[in-house]
Amino acid sequence: MKKHCVFLSQGSNEGNRKKNLDCSYNLISKKIGNIIKKSSFFKSEGWNMEQKSPHFYNRVLYMETIDSPFILLEKIFKIEGYIGKINNKNNKKKSYRNRKIDIDILFYDNIIMNSPSLIIPHPMLHLRKFVLIPMIEIDSNMEHPIFHKNMIEILGVCSDPLNIIKLKFE
Repeated sequence: MKKHCVFLSQGSNEGNRKKNLDCSYNLISKKIGNIIKKSSFFKSEGWNMEQKSPHFYNRVLYMETIDSPFILLEKIFKIEGYIGKINNKNNKKKSYRNRKIDIDILFYDNIIMNSPSLIIPHPMLHLRKFVLIPMIEIDSNMEHPIFHKNMIEILGVCSDPLNIIKLKFE
């Protein structure tokens, strides 16, 4: 079976944020595939959220999976549901709200996919420092298959004003 290289982002701003990320990490490792590398934890304000929202803890994972993009997405939904995220697939309005866990597929091999239920690469990753900075920590030379720029080049033109703080645990 072919192994696919995948980058996932994790975010949490409700409850014990580190525990939520660690729990999802363990479930991803058990249910989806081999995690090769993980970024540090980073803290940021909520992106496009009300100012009084709790800060997010974020991390990026680099992994291998044998799952197709759609099977991967379904497994992510199950993990999010287990930890406590309510997925409203019928909600067409893109609203950002507090959540115990949010897991996004950033890249899947070098594919470009645009379906009603899944867009790869993630359509907002180039706008979000809380994704770009952990991505650079893992693979600064990773090239975006649409923009044909690496993560450092994309960060260089990113207009996201939010401060991203690297966290130290243990």
